[in-house]
Amino acid sequence: MDNYEIIRRPVITEMVYDLIEKENKVVFEVAKDANKYMIKRAVQELYNVRVAKVNTLITPKGVKRAICKLTKEYVAYDLAVDLSLFG
Repeated sequence: MDNYEIIRRPVITEMVYDLIEKENKVVFEVAKDANKYMIKRAVQELYNVRVAKVNTLITPKGVKRAICKLTKEYVAYDLAVDLSLFG
């Protein structure tokens, strides 16, 4: 599976803003059949960051999301700015 098929788009909510600022995490909507290893590799290759941990969840609407915690040397806020999440 291609990295662009795995990572569909970044998620923008108020909860995500708090995760970015306080916990150094970024949230993506991902393919439903992607596992944590595939998601981690795709984020690292697409955005040139190191991912420490990936948590996944499926929303009540059936959308799979991945919460990616970045390592200390990378700042989630900088990645969010690159992804145009902040105006």
